[in-house]
Amino acid sequence: MSELQLAGLSKIALVKADPDTRAFTLVGAFMGYFALLEAGIDIALGEVLELHGASRAIVTRNMAFDDKIKTFRSLVDLFLSDRGEAKRFDELARRARSYGEKRNVVAHTPFRASPKSDGVEFLAISATSTLKFPDVDWSIDEFLRQIDDINTIDNALRSIKSKMSLERIARALARPDSSKKLGGLFGLGAELLSGEAKPDPIGSA
Repeated sequence: MSELQLAGLSKIALVKADPDTRAFTLVGAFMGYFALLEAGIDIALGEVLELHGASRAIVTRNMAFDDKIKTFRSLVDLFLSDRGEAKRFDELARRARSYGEKRNVVAHTPFRASPKSDGVEFLAISATSTLKFPDVDWSIDEFLRQIDDINTIDNALRSIKSKMSLERIARALARPDSSKKLGGLFGLGAELLSGEAKPDPIGSA
């Protein structure tokens, strides 16, 4: 049984619900899982920066979602020496950003039970240069697909904890005087505070 089914988001159960209840359930589920994704990004940022508890909360609380994504991508590029892993986490961040854009539609657009599908119709309006009324209609299957993808991205981003632990061990072992260097800014050495040296960006190798 999948995590979504355990949360009561099986298609069978949703089809049995009345259309209005189903619409609110689907929209609420999307927003709830997106909130967990944003929390996962906060945790991932904290792991790279070695910020936890109140420190992490203060830093991430004052960042917009898009700023978190940009910051995370920059940190991964700089501090993950495994280029394959750096690319993987960068792609995860890009996917997360695309859901940030969809979240804005879901959160700020009136909606109703769809008259065309078994899902939700969003009454979207676009007025960036010309007035448009885009057709945004998500079926149950489309909601479940997106929610499942959000959950997958969230779990994958949180796995950076183990990658950063290995990264710090590798950096420490690479320094002959590592016992004196540990404990500096972000756990990457006191030389980052003094300006003695900086880690090479991934792309410089």
